[in-house]
Amino acid sequence: LSLRLGVMAARQSISIYREQHRSGMLSETELAFCTLTSGKYSALRTQTDGNSEILLAMRESDKRSVAVSEMSKGTRYQLYLALRLAGYKQYVSDEMILPFVADDILETFDNSRTSAALRLMGKISNTGQALYFTHHEHIVGIAKDLFGDKIKVHDLTG
Repeated sequence: LSLRLGVMAARQSISIYREQHRSGMLSETELAFCTLTSGKYSALRTQTDGNSEILLAMRESDKRSVAVSEMSKGTRYQLYLALRLAGYKQYVSDEMILPFVADDILETFDNSRTSAALRLMGKISNTGQALYFTHHEHIVGIAKDLFGDKIKVHDLTG
């Protein structure tokens, strides 16, 4: 019993320590992912799995943790975009601003999530440049509705 209680206490302490010292990258990814999923997923957590860590998303509706392998293709794309946006935010600085470039990553998103993604990319324009390539006209329409004349669309169809 003492051994079990000691193991439980150690695991709890490790969990508390991990949460208190989580990286800025994970926090930024969590914020973007929550926005991109319209709040369907409320948090991201890591869990040790042998010598590595796996990323879990906390589903808001049932408070269940979901592994990436259990997510739909669209949700995995939203997580990927959230990771890219967080990485971009971590990487750029006042001295070095690079463009954020994405190519048709929104193809599996519904209109609500597409709008959320475009808004997040639009925030980049406050300090840098976001370039999005698509052949889906409805995405161009959503972007024009959101940003009006603030965006520049290059139509290469002929």
